[in-house]
Parts: sequence; structure tokens; C-alpha cells
Amino acid sequence: MSPRSHRVLVATVVLAGLAGCSTTSNKGTHFVSTWKAPDAAPLTVKQGDKVVAMVISQEDGTRRKDEDALCDELRARGFRPIPSYTLVPTDQVDDQAKALATIRSSAATAIFGARPISADTSEKNVPTQWAGGSPLYDFGTFYNLGWQSQTTPAHTVTTTVVRIQLLVYTLPQEKLLWSAESVTTDPGQLDSFFAELVKAAAAQMTREGVLAPPAS
Repeated sequence: MSPRSHRVLVATVVLAGLAGCSTTSNKGTHFVSTWKAPDAAPLTVKQGDKVVAMVISQEDGTRRKDEDALCDELRARGFRPIPSYTLVPTDQVDDQAKALATIRSSAATAIFGARPISADTSEKNVPTQWAGGSPLYDFGTFYNLGWQSQTTPAHTVTTTVVRIQLLVYTLPQEKLLWSAESVTTDPGQLDSFFAELVKAAAAQMTREGVLAPPAS
């Protein structure tokens, strides 16, 4: 298999490696960089086209769930999505030549893809903090502020930053059409994180003229 063919196969939609990144909130996703081919346009991958969505994960349940979530967004955009688990079972993904041949034979015009870059978690120790008050001109004020005011006990704040590279390849030309690097801080539950990331990527591609607006 050529290096280019290998890239087409592995650069597919992914949430693998992020299972340990679940937190309690979602502070949103933004794109730190994007690139599109000079000739990229909504007609390159048009509504009605058959496209492949693949999640690279050894966890079959995760792969199926996330591919289905991606297909939901692609379907809303007017495409005919194919989850890759219907083409390449998880226990056969290591056979790259066979998997790529199967994807090619599906008559799909594109592969929507991504790969995890990093999932970094940092901790910050916050010391005990006391509520503020007026100037302590008398002992009564001092006493009341000291014993009655609320305090914030010392605690640790954990922050998770997830970076993912998203890509779209056209088939059968195997040409990179669009790519971006997304950054999400404290992604929250993985189910909602993936769905939100897919929607953000589709909206970004629409703004950049790669995808047509969603079907009304």
C-alpha cells in the first residue's frame, strides 16, 4: 500500500484514545487552524453523495455509536452516509489493503475523517479563600467577618484540553479536500462531545465554502 493510500484509510473520523477525558462541563470547541484545497467548493462533495464515516477505535461499541452520530450529521447535510463498521468490521481493520479496497468498492465519493492529536490534563491547586468585606475599623467587624463570612476551601481544579485533526478526502482521487485542528477545553461527556465536535466541524466547512448549507 502506498503512503498516500495509508493516509486516506487512517485519516477517518475518530474519538479513539479519549475515553479517559470525560469531565463535568463543556467549554466549547474552536479551531486553531484550517486549510482547504484551492478548488474546494460545495460541488466537490455535493448533497446526495454517498460518503463513508469511520471511527478508529478498538472498542466496537464506541466505534458504532460515534459513527452513527457522525452519520446523523452527514444525513442532515443531505449526504447518504455509510458507517464503516458495515464495511470493515473491527476485527478486520488491521488488514489495510483489504479495508481500503472495500471502501473504494462502496462507490463513496468522500471520507470524512479526523485523528486525535493529544488529550492533556493539568491540575491547579487553589488555596483557601475568604470572603472580602469592609475595612476592619472595629473589633466587632473583625469578629463578624472572621467567623461568619463564608470561605472557599482549598481545592484542585482539573482542566482537560483535547486536540483533534479533522480531514476530508475525496474519492476515488484520494485527494485532501479540507483539514482543521480543533481544540476543546473540558469536553464533558464523550457522547455529547463527539456530536458537538461533528456539528462544529460541519458548520466550519460551510463557512469556508466546502459544504453546502444543511438541507431545509
